[in-house]
Amino acid sequence: MKLFSGILMMLLSWHTFAHAEPVVLSVYGKIRMDGQAYSQLDFTLNELQALKQADITTSHPWSNEPRHYHGVDLNDLLDRLFSQQKVLSIQLEAINDFSIEIDWSRIASYMPILAWQEDQRVMSLRNKGPLWLMLPFDKVPSVQQADFIHFMAWQLKSIRVYSEPQ
Repeated sequence: MKLFSGILMMLLSWHTFAHAEPVVLSVYGKIRMDGQAYSQLDFTLNELQALKQADITTSHPWSNEPRHYHGVDLNDLLDRLFSQQKVLSIQLEAINDFSIEIDWSRIASYMPILAWQEDQRVMSLRNKGPLWLMLPFDKVPSVQQADFIHFMAWQLKSIRVYSEPQ
């Protein structure tokens, strides 16, 4: 019994050490990466920061002045994970269980990012982090702005990608 307890404690401490950095985003879908197929990939903030980044400076209804956002280039991320497929839509899910499905063709040309930084500060849960789908809201035609407000989900925890082969 002591041997079993010792092995269990060793495994639990290894698991804790190996996963010391929390997962901030899970991506679901028919993922193809490095010749392998996956249905889910989990990313830590450090892993997301190592991907291609982009910037958006925009005003929006949640601030009184334009803000600068920095984060993962979502077009690039989806191209990497779904390169042999046409992305049809994405479903965003937030920590508070808010969920919205977006026709990808409606937002792809706006170069959306998964912002993890606002005005050079890493975003926390208190200020809409760790990830916020950011669009250049002030460049969206006013007739579309009401829809786009709902697309800019914050406190993201997952993205489900619906795609089909090209």
